[in-house]
Amino acid sequence: MALLIVFFFIVLYFIYENKYYKIIKVKISSKKIIENTKFVQISDYHLNSFINLKNLKRDLELINPDFFVLTGDIINRNSSGKDLKKLEEFLSIFDKEIYFITGNHEYENNSYAQVNEVLEKFNIKSFEDNFYNVNESINIYGCNYKKRNCNLKLMNNYYNIFLIHDPLTYIYGNFPSYDLILSGHIHGGQIRIPFLGAIVDHDFNFFPEFSKGLYKKNDSLLYISSGLGSRRIIRTFNRVEIILFELSSI
Repeated sequence: MALLIVFFFIVLYFIYENKYYKIIKVKISSKKIIENTKFVQISDYHLNSFINLKNLKRDLELINPDFFVLTGDIINRNSSGKDLKKLEEFLSIFDKEIYFITGNHEYENNSYAQVNEVLEKFNIKSFEDNFYNVNESINIYGCNYKKRNCNLKLMNNYYNIFLIHDPLTYIYGNFPSYDLILSGHIHGGQIRIPFLGAIVDHDFNFFPEFSKGLYKKNDSLLYISSGLGSRRIIRTFNRVEIILFELSSI
């Protein structure tokens, strides 16, 4: 009986970690920024059924960002059929431009053609050897999962943001020095220990150097999101999150 009670509370804790997202604020100043800009990053949603989309929509409306970026794995590799309805419900909460790159779950999904139809229905801006000019200050570049030839020429007078699902691809790859790189994939290690951080990453490296949060990498800033969901509900000391970036001039 005691074991059942312990198991019950452990499950409740995992649900809490997956349901009650944190809003992380990241403030960045740069001489390249002409006008103050704020945007929200969401990564690794995985059609998280614990997230209350009405509450999420309310919070996003209160934030009122200039645009959104989705850095992959908004679905699962086996998502199809009725899951596409859930995807539509998720995408319908956004009221500004959405910039999106694929993660491994989109890449490995056999129904991705149908998923892509949903993305097109919501006018999602995706990347294929292109970039987007957001305003007088900002350009956004993106590299879909498993693609390595994404080194478009940068316009160095702009603040250049780069979206890539797996941060290790950027860290150990050969990419230009973007001003800000946004990624996910690692889920913050999923299981974390206070003061020690992530226990293991996707490649089964113990106590990885990179797991979640803001890092300085060469001349760039790299943010790794712990995600808004995961395929499995096991999370410890690592609640799901959305990230609000506030960019301002120096």
